[in-house]
Amino acid sequence: MASQDPISQIERKRVYIETYGCTYNAGDSEKIAVILRGQGCEIVRSSDEADTIVLNTCIVVEKTEREMRQRLSHLGGREVYVTGCLPKIDPGCGGVVIDPDTIHHHFQSAGTQPDGRVAVIQIARGCTGHCTYCITKKARGPLLSYPVEEVVRQLKGRVARGAVEIQLTAQDVSAWGMDLGSDLGDLISALSAVPGTFAIRMGMMNPDTLNPVLGKVLRACRDDRIFSFFHIPIQSGSDTVLRRMGRRYTRDDVIRIVEMIREEFPYARISTDIICGFPGETGEEFSETINLLRAIRPEKINITRYSARPGTPAASWYDMPDRFKKDRSRQATAVARGIFDEIYTSFIGEEMDVVVTEVVKEGTVTTRDRAYRPIIISEPLEIGSAQRVRITGHRHHYLLGDLIR
Repeated sequence: MASQDPISQIERKRVYIETYGCTYNAGDSEKIAVILRGQGCEIVRSSDEADTIVLNTCIVVEKTEREMRQRLSHLGGREVYVTGCLPKIDPGCGGVVIDPDTIHHHFQSAGTQPDGRVAVIQIARGCTGHCTYCITKKARGPLLSYPVEEVVRQLKGRVARGAVEIQLTAQDVSAWGMDLGSDLGDLISALSAVPGTFAIRMGMMNPDTLNPVLGKVLRACRDDRIFSFFHIPIQSGSDTVLRRMGRRYTRDDVIRIVEMIREEFPYARISTDIICGFPGETGEEFSETINLLRAIRPEKINITRYSARPGTPAASWYDMPDRFKKDRSRQATAVARGIFDEIYTSFIGEEMDVVVTEVVKEGTVTTRDRAYRPIIISEPLEIGSAQRVRITGHRHHYLLGDLIR
């Protein structure tokens, strides 16, 4: 890239990289660290230690965007570079803007890979969606899939540097390859051919793009090194609301997808997202969402109260009072907790094979079973080691276990 490119200006500095939002942003921050180390910089652990701060921003909901702007205001007077989604919709937001689209190009010429036991590998940016509420399409643009050879190269590099958990990420993982004449099943098969001891976790997959390739994806996921984890954001259980949202699938499509996953992988862990209080959502339509949650029984549910995003079609529609959104969010949270409790209680006493993926604190680690369920073990275990555990309890969002010696 040209020397005038802002990221090229950061040389021989102590840099703090502050990251918000999704796994994709975390991947960009990993790449930025590699690029800056190649330019003689030291990556430090806090803003107080830094000469320069790189703020990697998120704007998915209004509250988060407000926090980003407050953070920029707080950092006034410091040398700040801003990347992520905020400068894509507001180039004058503050600081020196690093266009996130340029990070990938810099990284390709860096000649090295990030370290770490958990590796974030971006497989595409942008999406094919037309969601009426989403500002991310404006920030990230149309789908651009990275070639399979490039993704494989990154996987090999990260495994060689000790990664044991590989997180595939994109705005819509199941859309990968639609612009290349390929599909996600082909990519998973190519990654499965890479030798090594690692496990792959796939990121968020839109039911619309997953539906036509589901059979092929499930066949590719039979490899033991692919976590049986499927993050499928349904957003609503009402076909009427889904049409207003611009989501191109139905309630029945969601049920069919989940049934096919569980037929192939009975042990699979399903995660989903819902939006409470979308413009025009009636009480009956919200009840359809609750009923769909009870039908598909996800083990993780991300619940968001609708917030209008500027420049999106839904921003001009009537926005219901917050008290209704909060009430629906509380109802959904109670239902989610009930589902989690029932599922996780059923695991108590079961023995599982797990892999240690993260140190929670000294003497305590997070392990993952083959469906990416988090099991907390109070033992100082080595990252990447395979263990056998017995489940002793749960805390709604994770399981507790003891080591079987």
